[in-house]
Amino acid sequence: MTDRLPPGPYKTLSLTDGTAIPFYIIPFDKEGRCEGPATRAHLIDAVRDGSFTDIYLFSHGWNDDWSAATERYESFIGGYMKMRSDRGLPAPAPYRPLLVGIFWPSTALVFGEKEKGPGFAGAGVPDAGVAAERREVAEIAAALPDEHVERFYELAQKPALGEAEALELARIALTLPAQGGDEITDEVSSPEDLVRLWKLVPPVDENGGKAPAEPKGDDDFGTADAAGGPQAAGVFDFLDPRLLIRLFTAWQMKDRAGVVGFRGVGPLLRELLAAGQARLHLIGHSYGGKVLLSATASAELPRPVETMLLLEPAVSHLCFADRVPSTDRPGGYRSVLSRVRKPILSTFSSRDIPLTVVFHLAVRRADDLGELRIAAEGEPPSKFAALGGYGPRHAGEQLVDIKDPLDRYALPMDGPRIYGLRGDRTIGGHGDISNESTWWALYNLVSA
Repeated sequence: MTDRLPPGPYKTLSLTDGTAIPFYIIPFDKEGRCEGPATRAHLIDAVRDGSFTDIYLFSHGWNDDWSAATERYESFIGGYMKMRSDRGLPAPAPYRPLLVGIFWPSTALVFGEKEKGPGFAGAGVPDAGVAAERREVAEIAAALPDEHVERFYELAQKPALGEAEALELARIALTLPAQGGDEITDEVSSPEDLVRLWKLVPPVDENGGKAPAEPKGDDDFGTADAAGGPQAAGVFDFLDPRLLIRLFTAWQMKDRAGVVGFRGVGPLLRELLAAGQARLHLIGHSYGGKVLLSATASAELPRPVETMLLLEPAVSHLCFADRVPSTDRPGGYRSVLSRVRKPILSTFSSRDIPLTVVFHLAVRRADDLGELRIAAEGEPPSKFAALGGYGPRHAGEQLVDIKDPLDRYALPMDGPRIYGLRGDRTIGGHGDISNESTWWALYNLVSA
């Protein structure tokens, strides 16, 4: 394999009957500009010739390099094809599929297989960890106004910050431009609120183990205990700057996913839909779900997308709401429900530690601390809670248990437009999204 992106398919896969499946990779930069225009043009021409019946378009979430993203795509595709072959599941006739993987720069925040989410301090960081931290700091610095960059580097390098320094770093953080605004809210609050939030972010077992319980509310945000409460990564009066840097990075990646989807992948979707009549199936993991939702919501489409499967999506659980509670407006992705022909399937799992414990703290930019209360088990603790952690709400949704192969979902076209698939049984963590239950979910959509 050459180290240069080819103007045609990245590689070719094969079905068991020998059918060749072209697999394209279309890269975008952080502003949503396509970095492979010749490959993109070749893809559109291939769709325009009319020989393909189904296009499967994937978007990754947190990955640390090109290899990780392409490996995840091939793992899912390969497992899906093997399941169909092993179980004798028929394809529509005629059937000639085409695969497209989106690649976008999400390297600054890596959850990885061990789910090292935002805000984990620890001694003895290996070389790879140092490199990742330096990359995160540089990404943030590049987005700051020039007058704050040098001081930001100084504060970021300190082992711990006192209250005054923490407030200073928070003030610098709030100069970061917000480019989101397409889920529920992105209003920025005060430095004081940001430091309070900083103290709330809980540590998570670096090996993906059980995280501590949610803080009980405003009165408990500064409590530390032997089991490791919200202050386990620092002491009450001194905070590790890496916690706040990880929060900044979560903001950046959330915004970037929206920008890449809106400016880059959105126009690509419209080109693909206009180029022919092939059915378009969208599959997004983590922030890749946000990429595809932003793309679909970015403008009217020439015709509907056929299906959408969201795997542990890192977006608000209210993004499809007919009305976001305490507001008079719908969720930012409400329009997507009418732009996908078949019902949308979206997995969620209580075993996804980043999306049940960290996400709703890391991405908030408004004074929502009053909502930090112990919720009933399985209920979202905040309006910022993740779709991949708690499932969709206030959207006419139906929540069902994830199913195994041959146990079909009922997906009536006149029923709910969004189904939350409760994946606790088969999805053991944020990255555990390639297994028979998720492949079966896709097959149900495609064959329905």
